[in-house]
Amino acid sequence: MVVAELTRFSRITGDAINMVTKIQSLYDVRIVSASRGSIYDCMDHNSFFIMGLEFLMGNSESIKRQNDINAGIYTAKAVKGLWIQGGRAPFGYKKEGNNGERRLVVDESEAIVVRYIYDAYIAGVALYKIKEKALEMGLNRTATTAVERILTNPLYYGFHQVKAWKQNPGGLFPLKNHEPIIEATTWKLVNEKIKRGNKERKIYDDQIPLRGALRCHCGKLLTGAASKGKMGTYYYYYKCSIASSHNNINAERAHRQLSGALELMSLPEKLISSIKEKSEIEMDITLREHKTLLKQRQIEYEQTGEKLMSIEEKWITNRIQHDTYERWHNELTIKKESLKEQIDKLRHNGDKTYSLLRDQLFYLSDLNYVYTEANTIEKQELIKMVFGDFLYYENGIYRTPYIMGTFVRNELKMREMGYLYYTKKRDN
Repeated sequence: MVVAELTRFSRITGDAINMVTKIQSLYDVRIVSASRGSIYDCMDHNSFFIMGLEFLMGNSESIKRQNDINAGIYTAKAVKGLWIQGGRAPFGYKKEGNNGERRLVVDESEAIVVRYIYDAYIAGVALYKIKEKALEMGLNRTATTAVERILTNPLYYGFHQVKAWKQNPGGLFPLKNHEPIIEATTWKLVNEKIKRGNKERKIYDDQIPLRGALRCHCGKLLTGAASKGKMGTYYYYYKCSIASSHNNINAERAHRQLSGALELMSLPEKLISSIKEKSEIEMDITLREHKTLLKQRQIEYEQTGEKLMSIEEKWITNRIQHDTYERWHNELTIKKESLKEQIDKLRHNGDKTYSLLRDQLFYLSDLNYVYTEANTIEKQELIKMVFGDFLYYENGIYRTPYIMGTFVRNELKMREMGYLYYTKKRDN
């Protein structure tokens, strides 16, 4: 049997020798190495010895080649901060450049979807609802865990996972010349939440939007379902999963009561005008403070960048150990990204606040309209904003120990109308 090289049998010496020996013993076939012009006989001790040396040399070359590859990958990812993964770019990014100059740049049309996925998860939206909405917005990943992968990928806040190599540690390392889509604090908050796990699976139904937001007086979140009447009509109810005697609420009645409470909590136009005038004065003061703070943060950002360059220079010139470099590099990179986020917010938050003040404040005059026009997820977010997580139902009426300060109005009238009983918490 003629082969180009003996190592074609296997890169593992023991496996290769066993294979050659088995071929000769079963078929009485000798191996001929075309590269060396040698015939090997496993039954001859000199021939067997030379064959073993060739296998060992091939195995050694294979190990060296693999070490060189691993060293190159580690240096590229951990030291140079390069993204070298093959295949298509992660959702939210597109590739730009070639070879060593290749990097990821943000695809803003997809980045909008990524930001929605993170914001919705933090807000407590169920994963299946996040997936549905993300697909509507343009998510083009078909894997069943596509959303989960986006939520757990550190690349979205500017880091990537690097495997340990020899004495060099692995872990999360910063990507250089990379624009994050998600803030570092947001990514960490999401992944801490994922680690804790979500014990309650939310299922949304537009007919019973308070399921998962309204509590029974026992503290358990109410479930909800439809019940078929004698004439074939379906009626919806909110129920307590612990005991049916706790609550079995007609959904239509509960919705009318909530609508009545929201109407009474809405703000009069005069009060809204007063809030707007006072807010504009306070916003002017805040904007001046933001300008001063912005200058400070920009100076800190530049100083942190200089420190990063100094740390890299010291490591390249072997003046510090790798573990020291890694610790300081990670801390300074996170600080730099945090300062960048603060600078961006200070630059743009003033415009957003003024737009909100100018265009959205009038909605406070009709909270019930805001609630009615919202989808189920938005309705639950509004309820949590106004009542926190404290709205519950007992003896035919809504009750709560907390209402957002702006909307604490007409408490007595809401109670008399049978809508809402506000039992304000007393300060100790």
